[in-house]
Amino acid sequence: MKNIAIIGGDLSGVSCAYFLDKFSGVNSKKFNIDLIEREFEFANDRFGKFQFGQEIYDNGWHNSISEQGVLFYLMIELGLHRYLIKSGSTKKVFFTKEGIKYLPEKMLYGVPLDKRELLLSDLFTFKEKLSIMYNMYNALEDEDIKELTVEEFFKAIINEKIYDKLIEPLLTSHYASDISKQSMVSLMPELSFLTIQKEDINKILEDMYDRNVIDNITVGSEYRLKFTLKSFIETLESNFSDKVFLELNRKVEKIEKKGDKYLVHSNGSIYYYDYIILTLNQKNFLPLFNGDEKINEFYSSMKYVSNIVVTLVYKRDELHINREIGEIIFPKDDSEYVTKLEYVSNKWIDIKMSGIQIVRAYIDREEAVSELMGKSDSEIIEIIEKELTKVHGAIGKVSRSYVSKVKDNYRFRCKNYNKNINKFNDYMKKEYPNVFIIGKSKKGTTLENTVLEAKEVAKQILENIR
Repeated sequence: MKNIAIIGGDLSGVSCAYFLDKFSGVNSKKFNIDLIEREFEFANDRFGKFQFGQEIYDNGWHNSISEQGVLFYLMIELGLHRYLIKSGSTKKVFFTKEGIKYLPEKMLYGVPLDKRELLLSDLFTFKEKLSIMYNMYNALEDEDIKELTVEEFFKAIINEKIYDKLIEPLLTSHYASDISKQSMVSLMPELSFLTIQKEDINKILEDMYDRNVIDNITVGSEYRLKFTLKSFIETLESNFSDKVFLELNRKVEKIEKKGDKYLVHSNGSIYYYDYIILTLNQKNFLPLFNGDEKINEFYSSMKYVSNIVVTLVYKRDELHINREIGEIIFPKDDSEYVTKLEYVSNKWIDIKMSGIQIVRAYIDREEAVSELMGKSDSEIIEIIEKELTKVHGAIGKVSRSYVSKVKDNYRFRCKNYNKNINKFNDYMKKEYPNVFIIGKSKKGTTLENTVLEAKEVAKQILENIR
């Protein structure tokens, strides 16, 4: 009988337990799972909920769900599809000093893919449109893409002005962090084996667009659950069999390797496991390895991301916005703080009918986050309301407001991440062959990637057990 410890009861940990349980089949009697959480409950509502009238709204689950992704199909599998709400048909637009500008319809990773749409867009001058088309179809002069950051890649493939005006704000708002210094290959793995010309790059982008890949920016329907992330995790738990043991209020102090077993020191006792899955953030799991220098070296070289999300709730007649607009993206020069305004009530029909307008302001650029992180909630709300007046002119009184600060959320943005992670993985396989690191421990991920990682790790462990 193999014993598996999953340390951390957030989405990645609970999802991994679910997939191990579900996929076990004839191997179901070959292992047990301890799902260990130091708190008194799994997946605390970190950001909570708020009530307006008779309705309760989730203030924490900001992510939409792509209909092509593993999370979407998992929800259908769990019978939650009746709670999935499809987004309305809204547009992403840009706010500039000249007012609202509409994006080309066909875009992927910030690159316009359709010449006709590009020519019809009012975001660029005619000269800029010619510049984009000219640069997209000319050679990259033997640049090795594997060595380029996101910023270097797009400035080479198009030009600096278009990058600053269009691509940087689009990508920053999409990934909720400044990824300009990140390796381009980590953003687009399809480029990892290429040292090519722009015609080939454009062909790859078009192929990806045609496939409706998960990471695209403007293609495909989005969904969300009507209830909270915590509720979703509780639904996963309710589907566990009796081989999954839920261990609450259990703090792990240390992990040791002894032969082919792992000793987990927890609450004054020692437990033996054959496999360990870590889903903690690095501040919590680094001490568990008793100061392993190689592990510390890897994480100390990474640069992390912080974010602030401000939710403002207005009565419908207190804030007016064109109902076809779902998001307004802000280039650096057009807003000192805000990366994106999301008009939640325009995107989701159930909220649209409620008589309120929920606006979320995303603050993702490093300088802005650093400046605002030390300010009080009321100071931040005042700043965001000033930004709103730039867009709307006069606005009414805010009915509810919430500030969510996430410091060092473990999305790595580092040019050398890909190179370093390969060395790190080789070291872990050699020294800790049956320890798996997913979710926040490994890299900052979307909900989609978190569940996908959990699924892949579960499959790998079950393959080993067979």
